[in-house]
Amino acid sequence: MLFDGPATAIGSFRCPVGHPAFRDSGPTERCIVVFPRTSVWIRHEGSQPFVADPNLVTIYNRAQRYSRAPLSPDGDRCDWFAVSDGLAREIAATFDPEAADPDRRPFLFECAPTSPALYLAQRRTVRRAAAGDTDALRMEEEVVGIVSGVLAMAYQRASAPLARRASAARRRRELVELAKAELLRTRSDNRSVSDIASAVGTSTYHLCRLFRGHTGRTLHEYRTGLRLRAALDHFSEADGGRTLSELAHGLGFASHAHFVRICRRHLGAAPGALRRQLRTAT
Repeated sequence: MLFDGPATAIGSFRCPVGHPAFRDSGPTERCIVVFPRTSVWIRHEGSQPFVADPNLVTIYNRAQRYSRAPLSPDGDRCDWFAVSDGLAREIAATFDPEAADPDRRPFLFECAPTSPALYLAQRRTVRRAAAGDTDALRMEEEVVGIVSGVLAMAYQRASAPLARRASAARRRRELVELAKAELLRTRSDNRSVSDIASAVGTSTYHLCRLFRGHTGRTLHEYRTGLRLRAALDHFSEADGGRTLSELAHGLGFASHAHFVRICRRHLGAAPGALRRQLRTAT
């Protein structure tokens, strides 16, 4: 637990693959949104499994039962933001008035995409909380903003044309989830779409169409998101003294200059400035 207020909380969860609680760590105690820092398979009770990776936010109502299966050898490493049931309903009701009904669970979705900007915002908040920031006003406002941002992304995705959402067959969704797992496994490699399609057992065209239809992003955009989030994690923790050029190449960017361009385009600042922001934690 990094911060625990009357209506909001911030915490970090770390569970290695070999831990007895890895598969089932019990039902959630609060309404939470979770930002994965590694990748695992998550299955909400009664639903299909999906890949929870740093491009996604997982969403849980209080008392939600779920299970996980290994994908990354690092196990499950994530940071979470909790709100009370009442606050969860109030936030959700801004997007769906029926969410205010006390007899209904406030969160309708199991997961949502996340933008680089939202991922950076939650990393800053987690860093401040871990550094001992006791400014409850700021912490509570930031948690509310992050949860609201997650739900905004979830509802935006849900309002997409029908052909891009629930009518997709089970096999199509499975192909997309397998492709996401393959992109994670080869995140730093220069793989082609044909390579990914072959690995998951489909055609190049079929994968391109399905992946964009389900995620709203191309395979390239999704891989770039994984690389950027990995970079932010390196910036906020000890990285063994590696230079930014070494980090860029290790993450799969073509060069230091390419790394700089991507960070500025998606996060609004150069890598050096982002690293200073996340290490200052103020």
